[in-house]
Amino acid sequence: MLAPEQIKVKLKEAALGLGFADMRVCPAADFSEAEADRLRAWLGAGMFDKMEYLRRGAAAKISPQKFLEGAKSAVCVCASFWRESPERRVALYAQSRDYHEVIKPKLAVLAKILEADGFRARSSVDSSPLWEKPLAARAGLGWIGKNTLLTRAENGAWNFLGVVLTDAELPPDSPIANRCGSCMECVKACPTGAISPRGIDARRCVSNLTIERRGDLTEEEKRLAAGKIFGCDECLRACPFGKNVKIPPMPEFSGFVSLPQTPSQEEILSAAKGTPMERKFKKKSE
Repeated sequence: MLAPEQIKVKLKEAALGLGFADMRVCPAADFSEAEADRLRAWLGAGMFDKMEYLRRGAAAKISPQKFLEGAKSAVCVCASFWRESPERRVALYAQSRDYHEVIKPKLAVLAKILEADGFRARSSVDSSPLWEKPLAARAGLGWIGKNTLLTRAENGAWNFLGVVLTDAELPPDSPIANRCGSCMECVKACPTGAISPRGIDARRCVSNLTIERRGDLTEEEKRLAAGKIFGCDECLRACPFGKNVKIPPMPEFSGFVSLPQTPSQEEILSAAKGTPMERKFKKKSE
């Protein structure tokens, strides 16, 4: 059996070989009461809009142990996806292969390394109540910016995250200082004023309105969406750390979409094939 330090080295070498920009480890302890209270206040204010799964999964967010009982460590990875694209009406993350399908098998590789040494492991890539962003911040991959996204000095918030929980007790990394300071660029850039000290008000967030919402939007909501087709990157683009990015994207995320000025439903569905957009627009066409 390898020593914990050796397992961590093996995991990091594998993670970088799989195309991840970085990998760090933190304890899988429950979140503090202050962090839990902030989540409860956000939910209590109705800022989750119609995403009831967020309220249902609140207890699991607060406690990683509910995701993997006996978990001692969280192995956190990030994958850069920034590249230039002429299409600004579709969020950049959705312009290439579905990140769930790309990252999940890569996390399985890391999980197998742990399992080969007799440990249990369970992975998540934005597909469970596991609170991935705060775990990634706890591990020192970055910090939580004013737009509630994990922000890194190397490339701002242009990152996909993945977490492998394990009952292996691995050497933890240290959190890093929040470097946002007095900067308010992401707050000012939000076209609908959805960002506040309380968090993101999903009822006004363009990403929520154009991705999570089902059914037709009201006239006011259409005005807020302002022609966006799927998602919004304005707060990411405004972040000083997200400009002049030098980290290349994971190869699977190097593509982009291009749509005409007034795309038809068929043209959108064609562009959406294989991307995170496909599920929503495929349902619309059925």
